[in-house]
Amino acid sequence: MHSVIARVLQIIRRSKDPLSKTDIAAESGLSLSAVNDHIERLISDKLIIISEIGNSSGGRKPRLYALNKDAGHVISIELGASSVQFAICDFDCNLKFSDRASIELGQGPDEVLEQIYRRISSLMEMNRISKTSIKGIGIGIPSPVEFISGLPISPPIMPGWDRYPIRDFWAKYFDCPCYVDNDVNIMALGEHAKGLNFEVDNLIYIKIGSGIGAGIISHGQLYRGSNGSAGDIGHIDVGSDVLCWCGNRGCLEAIAGGKALTAKAKELASSGHSSFLMETLKEKNDITLKDIRAAIQQPDPLSVELIRDSGATIGRVIASLVNFFNPSLISIGGSVSEFGDIFLASLRQGVYQRSLPLATRDLRINKSTLGRPAGLIGGAFMTISQLIVNSTDSDTDTVLERKQSHL
Repeated sequence: MHSVIARVLQIIRRSKDPLSKTDIAAESGLSLSAVNDHIERLISDKLIIISEIGNSSGGRKPRLYALNKDAGHVISIELGASSVQFAICDFDCNLKFSDRASIELGQGPDEVLEQIYRRISSLMEMNRISKTSIKGIGIGIPSPVEFISGLPISPPIMPGWDRYPIRDFWAKYFDCPCYVDNDVNIMALGEHAKGLNFEVDNLIYIKIGSGIGAGIISHGQLYRGSNGSAGDIGHIDVGSDVLCWCGNRGCLEAIAGGKALTAKAKELASSGHSSFLMETLKEKNDITLKDIRAAIQQPDPLSVELIRDSGATIGRVIASLVNFFNPSLISIGGSVSEFGDIFLASLRQGVYQRSLPLATRDLRINKSTLGRPAGLIGGAFMTISQLIVNSTDSDTDTVLERKQSHL
């Protein structure tokens, strides 16, 4: 498929409403006759459909075109520190069928990916999804990723995964391309495309879970950096002597991330300072983020203070990002974001106290619009975008007919 046709398809795909040929010509800068040729090709390839007939401005009523969401399926996978989410999506990034499962990254890539494949196979079989309908696979992982090669690079919490060929694993089972990216990058893509409908051009998506990371949308495009490691804010030094699992001291993650919060909550329980947490620890022999949320709802004063401190610390780091990048939106996602207004208010305060007035004049700091599905939706969006971007010039190949061997 010629790159101009791919561009026309992207314009149709990114529009909230169906477009006429005149709309497409205005957006693309192409002539109406050129647009007509591309539209005919896309319809014959079943990538777009005539969605509806528009209002007449004097002549014939124009046909309006939209993406054919039933052109095929993509598999989207979001791999976390202790669990995995996966979904079968249509071509408009809707999650048709989804599930989640617990995993242990320490078992290594072969075992973990085999488990995920078996789960996805069961989901496909249960919902009668054929392998031939799968046109691409997108996977987000909690690791720096060299996006061009799809290889994890020195992942701190994924022993045995360094430079593991994830694409080759999926090529054993599916005859379609696979794309791999950092988990927070795909969350940022999902939020930008489907949560915000492309209406915010400069935003930072902050995932606050076991770890802390950022996905950066600059001028409407995901910014990965020169090698794919942009946004790794969890290891910014915040001046503490606490040892981080990365080997350094004072990392943001080690002070304010999910693992740090549960460790501190256990200390409060063991010392008897928080009677609610002490009872929880006695009953469960463990304390999770869910338990801390329950403590806040009591409210347990020490748990509230714990969350406020975390929000303020993260807010001070975000303030530096705001001064440097000047986004119009900070979108907060991840399991720690579910602590609600107490956490968000302290984070906002940390940002506004430390940021320059001009940088914060039009700044919004909100919880993620999509919430937990952001990564799965973003994985589907990334996959379909790459299928379009990497489509060929061949007269016989279309986006949907591209094979793994073309990569």
